[in-house]
Amino acid sequence: MPERTYTTHDIARICDVYPSSVVNWIREGKLRSYQTPGGHHRVTRDDLVAFLGVLRMPLPQELSRRRRVLIVDDDADLAGVLAKALSRRSDWSVETCGDGLEALLRIGRSAPDLLVLDIVIPKMDGVRVCRVLKSSPATRGVRVIAISGQRPPAAEKTLRAIGVEAFYRKPLDLDELAAKAASLLDERTRRSA
Repeated sequence: MPERTYTTHDIARICDVYPSSVVNWIREGKLRSYQTPGGHHRVTRDDLVAFLGVLRMPLPQELSRRRRVLIVDDDADLAGVLAKALSRRSDWSVETCGDGLEALLRIGRSAPDLLVLDIVIPKMDGVRVCRVLKSSPATRGVRVIAISGQRPPAAEKTLRAIGVEAFYRKPLDLDELAAKAASLLDERTRRSA
């Protein structure tokens, strides 16, 4: 399903301003948009959310969307503990899966906002999953937190080189990992502006 876009009139209603104000924001480069073949401005949800964040405006219900987190770990117990820890945020939807191939299939159907990825998993290891993920324009923006029980994990430098934003060794500090996840998701929203 294509991402919902907003017209200048939609944004004017949301911000309680005239449509001409929205057009001025676009012309001044404050609000990112694209033009339709007919010359009309359209703004993506992520761009509008980022703009409202810069203005410190409350996010209307129609723009609220749960951030999707996918946890990939073959240890079902650990995946469940991670899911429970990350599900404390009501605006996050958390799913789990147990191998690299299933992860890529799920990501291909609908990319999550954040991937918590064990490096040693069946069918396709985490390094290969990251390479595939970061090599595609459609999934390059997915934020990745890699985890591993290896000491020292040989893949850590490789992962950072291919774009993994954070790395944690098991046993995990759940509060620290959840804080990093929140930081990455907030940063992703700001970067889309």
